[in-house]
Amino acid sequence: MMKCALKMCLRNKIPLLISSSLSLSLYLPTAWATPFDDCPAEAFLGQNAIPQLYSVQLATGYYNLLSSDMGTTGKINALGFNHFDNYLYAWSYEHNTLAKIDRDYQLTPLEVENVPDTNFYIGDVAVSQNIYYFYRPGHGLYRIPLDPEHPQYLVSEKVVNASAMSLNIFDMAFHPTNEFAYSVNHKGNLYRFNTNGSVIESLGNVGQSGTFGAVYFDVEENLYISRNNDGHIYRIKIGDENYTAEFFAYGPSSGNNDGARCALAPIASVENPTIDFGDAPASYGTSLDDNGARHDTSNGVLYLGNSVDAEPNASGMDDAGDEGIVFLTGLEVDAPAFVEVTASAPGYLNAWVDFDIDGEFDSDEKIASGYAVSTGTNTLEYAVPSWAASGNTWARFRLSSEDVVGPSGGVDDGEVEDYKVDLTEPNISVRTYPGENQWATLAFEDNWPLMGDYDFNDLVVNYRISEYLKPVPNSSNAEQEISKITIEGRVVAQGAAYHNGFAFHLPGVLRSQVIEAGIRYQINGVTQTTSPLEANRNSAILFIADDLHNFVTPGETCKHYRTEPGCGSDIQMTFSLTVPLVSGITTDNFPAVPYDPFITATEGHERNYVFGLPPGRAYEIHLKNMAPTEAAREDFFTRGDDKSNPNSGEYYLNENGMPWVINIPTQWHHPLEYIDIIYAYPQFGDHANSGGLLNNDWFLQEKATQKNLFTQ
Repeated sequence: MMKCALKMCLRNKIPLLISSSLSLSLYLPTAWATPFDDCPAEAFLGQNAIPQLYSVQLATGYYNLLSSDMGTTGKINALGFNHFDNYLYAWSYEHNTLAKIDRDYQLTPLEVENVPDTNFYIGDVAVSQNIYYFYRPGHGLYRIPLDPEHPQYLVSEKVVNASAMSLNIFDMAFHPTNEFAYSVNHKGNLYRFNTNGSVIESLGNVGQSGTFGAVYFDVEENLYISRNNDGHIYRIKIGDENYTAEFFAYGPSSGNNDGARCALAPIASVENPTIDFGDAPASYGTSLDDNGARHDTSNGVLYLGNSVDAEPNASGMDDAGDEGIVFLTGLEVDAPAFVEVTASAPGYLNAWVDFDIDGEFDSDEKIASGYAVSTGTNTLEYAVPSWAASGNTWARFRLSSEDVVGPSGGVDDGEVEDYKVDLTEPNISVRTYPGENQWATLAFEDNWPLMGDYDFNDLVVNYRISEYLKPVPNSSNAEQEISKITIEGRVVAQGAAYHNGFAFHLPGVLRSQVIEAGIRYQINGVTQTTSPLEANRNSAILFIADDLHNFVTPGETCKHYRTEPGCGSDIQMTFSLTVPLVSGITTDNFPAVPYDPFITATEGHERNYVFGLPPGRAYEIHLKNMAPTEAAREDFFTRGDDKSNPNSGEYYLNENGMPWVINIPTQWHHPLEYIDIIYAYPQFGDHANSGGLLNNDWFLQEKATQKNLFTQ
């Protein structure tokens, strides 16, 4: 009688004096227990007869023991996370009732009325109802309201009889929005059912079988199932109605698994990222959405090179931590090749090269499978097959404690590094500026011929150039000629209100010397159908874009793209040009890198007051002392602050020798919006005034005034 009286008092908020002989832990379980702080991205996993609770990063399978003493000696099962109060709930085998688990991972049994006389191993908290549902084959589906305001608070009620619901399942999870529960049986059949049992559907077979003792949802409507015997985690895209289970990560195995997760949380934490991703194009499997290669960094022991970085998702940028692989030789078709692998600790290397350049890593393109490496440097030899194509492609290297892994999916330690590489025909060599897998930087001030705010962030581009060299036939002095070039890059900042086009001019190279039909031109990995080679010109001029405003946006609260504090979006525009050339252009007759990059005014858009009408294509801004192309109007020189003197070969400089464009042979942190470059890099002025004789390392970050630089 006392227990029922107490429950009635709790529902009606009536003060009650409790005898000291009663256990507060039994009758007032929430009096001191503290809930979790928020809706966590990690999943929870209960294992073993004497329960141990783990957190599991489903994206990688990384798991961490949260508690080996939960205050009970009996097994727990049917775990569910309740986002209404941020507590875990589970069925306690010791107490044969529902129990609440607080953020200290301590279990407190609840006084539930009408408890069935058996233990349950299938359960979850409904996302929309604040009600715990639990099920066991042969017994039926039950519910227990968890809201103290509910008239049936902590009263167990059967909602579906066993005769009406007979599913041989081991766990269930509620969908984040549609109010259905989902599960997969041991044969791999996917089921969906509502909480009153009126709808029970078989959605088909997911293609995997086994005991899936832990089932989870994320906020993107993806269902995750964890198999007990091997710990493999599979993803089923319920929201896309794609019911095939794809391998997602290597998780912990156990004879007894039960899981819970806040279904309203993303699969990986944005605030506290722990995952390292690759940075190859999406077709290779890079982001979480496409089940890209990823490694958890929480272990902090195993990685390639000197360090490993974590990010919320694949960024599309080259990872600054990609320095664990050194290509000791080039990749020549039908020849051996060597790489040097630096590992922080012993582990296993798996690696691929896309030899056929089809945008995927196939099984016959694997160059290392469970290759054991030791701490320090290791040398891997592999063969470039005779069927390999020539051109730019990608290589992927994955180091982990798992001996054999695939090119995609999650692993609980280690690192993935992706590299853009060149496959060459025999006797072809490649030279790259500023270096293989490195970036140089172009920075433009677009107010020419006026000095303007002089912050050199109106356009900032990272780029690199590769030249393919082959011996000149019948040459007696080992002379070489250029067979093709590649120019690749990314727009990292645009602080410009003006509309600018961006191009590379090849001084001294005629348009007719470019094999236009063979050009490969991509923006953001997508092949463009319009030729970048400017028409009706004698010179070879390659346009990346006529108007960069069409490719980058500043963001809702930002005036410009990546130039203001708090406006550090991911890179929005990448580009790649592969340009084949006719035979006979020797290295001596080819322009030196970086050739002649320039910007031009987009047609129909006004410029500064120096020009009455929009100057359009006739307006160009080049590196200091680089002559304009044939399309430019030379009568624009000497207007405003410009002190060009074409007769002496001086172009695009002011009276103090200051330029409007600079080339930096490395990645560079550009100044913040409206910060003059002198205040960001104090040595730049002396460098420019001296004609480049002084302070040649002015651009290094340690030479800068840090507070005046843009950092993401």
